[in-house]
Amino acid sequence: MFKNLSFDELNALVKNERSMPFEQYFGEMSLPEEDKTERIRIAQELENKFLDIIALLFTMAQSNRIDYEQIRQQIEDSYLFVIGKYVNVDTHLSTYIKSFSYDIIDSTKRHEKEPYYYSKDRARYMAENEVNTAINHARYVEAVNYGRTMKRWESIIDEVTRENHREINGKYIPIGNAFHVGDSWMMFPKDTSLGADAKEIINCRCSITYS
Repeated sequence: MFKNLSFDELNALVKNERSMPFEQYFGEMSLPEEDKTERIRIAQELENKFLDIIALLFTMAQSNRIDYEQIRQQIEDSYLFVIGKYVNVDTHLSTYIKSFSYDIIDSTKRHEKEPYYYSKDRARYMAENEVNTAINHARYVEAVNYGRTMKRWESIIDEVTRENHREINGKYIPIGNAFHVGDSWMMFPKDTSLGADAKEIINCRCSITYS
């Protein structure tokens, strides 16, 4: 599998990239400029870690000897290391990160012959999504600890915004309540704690304003 391809040749096979430049991905979000800058910086660090792991995965795939547990553990450790430099990693977040590492392995096994799953684009897509997941959780915990009492959902309104996220845009509720997004309940964008459907979470760039 991919035996005669270089890593650059493998990446050239990936069409319809899923990731965005970080400046666009985070820059279009309804966030203070310093928050955008921080997320970009974290995403760059996380992308570099994930890219090293993806490159190792590709090398293993070329020899048809993938050590999936080694890859999974490196994903978990790298994610924890980078995010832990910026936010407090509580039990919920550490459990989520472990689950994420298993999800990455499961999806790789299901799509083991598809170039995207060994690509730079995947590393970047993982990084930009996971920064929002981790930071959104941390900001919610901080807001609660600081005594904030209300929150407002802020959606990006463009041609790809999910209808459910358009409908919730500007919704203002008590901080301890959950937003009803489609058929899911979420404390904040990309929240998984209440069992939200993946279709409401993946690649979501909505944000929250606390008061």
